[in-house]
Amino acid sequence: MTVARYTPPGTAPLVRGGKRIARVPLGLVEHLGHQLTFVWQVLVAIPHTLRAYRRQTMIVLTDITWGSGNLVVGGGTVSVLVILGVAVGSSIGIEGYNALNLVGMGPLTGFISAYASTRELAPMIAAIGFASQAGCRMTAEIGAMRISEEIDALEVVGIRSIPFVVTTRVIAGVVTIIPLYLLTLILSYVSCAFIVAAFGDQSSGTYDHYFSAFLQPSDLLYSLLKATIFVGAVIMIHGYQGYYATGGPEGVGRASGRAIRASLIVIVVLDMILTVVIWGVDVGIRISG
Repeated sequence: MTVARYTPPGTAPLVRGGKRIARVPLGLVEHLGHQLTFVWQVLVAIPHTLRAYRRQTMIVLTDITWGSGNLVVGGGTVSVLVILGVAVGSSIGIEGYNALNLVGMGPLTGFISAYASTRELAPMIAAIGFASQAGCRMTAEIGAMRISEEIDALEVVGIRSIPFVVTTRVIAGVVTIIPLYLLTLILSYVSCAFIVAAFGDQSSGTYDHYFSAFLQPSDLLYSLLKATIFVGAVIMIHGYQGYYATGGPEGVGRASGRAIRASLIVIVVLDMILTVVIWGVDVGIRISG
């Protein structure tokens, strides 16, 4: 007994469209499964990478941090995060003070810096800066290795390509972001305090009072945790796109575009999820009087 394949006249386009729509979720699930498998392979290879590829990890760490050695042209992540940290802190100082001062609450600018920078802005800005500088470079480097068959050559000589190419970058990136993020956070605090004291009608002592009152040590740890998770996710995304890049140099460019687009979306979504998980929807702060 066979299944009838008869299609009533005029319904063939609808049937073909329905089949295409049905294939879309299956393709998304398959692609997601492929990405998760890649992430699992990267993570389980961390112990092997620390034992076998320590030297390569140190080389990658230096490259991520300082780049070519010129901090102005072709520099590493340090220059990017330093500039972003100062810019974000200054923006908070200018806009936060002006907005609060309209309702007579200018002294609470220190509260905005302690909360907004620590919990939300600084982790996201650091991750975005890392993705735009180090992440895109990773995609380009790994993609170039793929299309020039260097990754295949590693496998031929007995070197596991995922640990050597991707896991080394994950370890180096996570190690690098910890001091760099703390530097970025400190610069945002200092620049915000300077802007408020220099251009606002407020003493530095008043700013420091409210800043210290609302800055919790646990928030600093959670903020560092968020930045580390963001950077780990960014490296996974850029490593995946570069590792499976196809189509020559043009394909590497498209892979970089897909990677940075996915990184920005993932950073924002992860930030929302982690904020709700860590602090919930009620921060417990009441400003009245």
